[in-house]
Amino acid sequence: MISVSLQIDRGSEISVRTQISTAYAIAIRAGHLAPGAALPSVRALSARLGVSPATVVAAYRELCDFGLAKSAQRSAFRVSGETQESAQKVFQLNRIEPDLRIHPVAEFARLLAEVAASDCSIGGYEEYRGHPGLREAIAGLDHEIGIESDPSSGMLITSGAQQAISLVARSLERGAAVACEDPCYPGARMAFAGMDAALHPIGLGDDGPDPQALAAISPPGAVAAFYCCPTYGNPSGRSWTEAARIRVLEAASQGGFLIIEDDYLGDLDYLDEAPTRLAALATHFPKVRLVRIRTFSKSLLPALRLAGVTGQPELVAHLVSLKMADDLGCSAFLQRTLARFINNGLYQTHLERIRPRYRLTRERLRNALAGVKHGVAFDDPPAGLCLLGQLADTVDQRRFVAECAKRNVLISPGNDYWLRASDGASRFRIGFGALSPEEIPLVVSAIESAAASSASFSGDFSIL
Repeated sequence: MISVSLQIDRGSEISVRTQISTAYAIAIRAGHLAPGAALPSVRALSARLGVSPATVVAAYRELCDFGLAKSAQRSAFRVSGETQESAQKVFQLNRIEPDLRIHPVAEFARLLAEVAASDCSIGGYEEYRGHPGLREAIAGLDHEIGIESDPSSGMLITSGAQQAISLVARSLERGAAVACEDPCYPGARMAFAGMDAALHPIGLGDDGPDPQALAAISPPGAVAAFYCCPTYGNPSGRSWTEAARIRVLEAASQGGFLIIEDDYLGDLDYLDEAPTRLAALATHFPKVRLVRIRTFSKSLLPALRLAGVTGQPELVAHLVSLKMADDLGCSAFLQRTLARFINNGLYQTHLERIRPRYRLTRERLRNALAGVKHGVAFDDPPAGLCLLGQLADTVDQRRFVAECAKRNVLISPGNDYWLRASDGASRFRIGFGALSPEEIPLVVSAIESAAASSASFSGDFSIL
């Protein structure tokens, strides 16, 4: 058996468990450990590294979650045969997705079976507003971050954030003036366009919305609503400063428009930034109307398709009536299981377990991007799961996207995110959440190679 070089750094923020699993994941993906090869016994590795057997087992379980290992008889572990397919893997950076290899898919499925076995009514219809237990659980999560939400009349459970955004768009008058960040999540713009909204772009600086653009929508009646993603925004991954958040609330207080806060990733917070949500700050602005949308798709499991929507009772009641015209209610199976997952402390445990891994992913990405010299440039990766890239003037965007796809790396062209598509003609977005740390150098190398192949002339070139 080939020995894996591994030295535990006990002063690192990365857990010992993850340090072990990462070292073995790199060795397996590099082909140093063949499919079917036995991993060191739990007792032997714990003795060699000076860690507890439970830590080694937890590390091996992470490898199993990655699909890189499988448990054998008598608590032994072997390399999975599935690793031979890794060379053909398609990296879907055109999506903002979590790395499901470290998220509790099997654990959630087991809990779902337990809930179903103990409650036969789970197979029936759920309340139109959503399962009361889930609304209470979400209100508890809100309370922990300084938001007092009303689970009885001020909350609705929807089929993901996209349905929530669409319902809010439909609650506005057809043809209403709606402000939105620029660049912006395209699914939101599509929802407003479906109601013939007149979209007003709000440019973004490093700290948040442009003050002059905010001033333009501050007069009463200028716009009916402002859609925004202040925390780990899409597509930039950046968060607004608290001063910028207050400026937006002041503008809404003056202009009377509804703030639509898309909080799709705030729970992840893997750099411990603890951003104050607009919904928490809004208590200091009594005139402000705000609806907050928080989803579990990125922080837990995309397949849940569950989001909590909180706001003034009158607006929530209107959203409930609109949702009933769509699908009556969300899955009782998933809502009740998610409620138990949260109430049992499993959601918080899950977040604490994965945060170090996403910190490591970000650091590996920063290191890899620092070595990119030609054709593309990136902002410093923020604490979200996506970021924008900039192409050199000599690189054709369409060809670049196609060349990335040839290398099994799918990316999103910048045109999708700006209100004027031409503003994003030299930009692109990548979602890096689904990447493991050891996959990052391969992907970044492919992106740089694709840029070189997309240049309008041959030879060496540099940008920025």
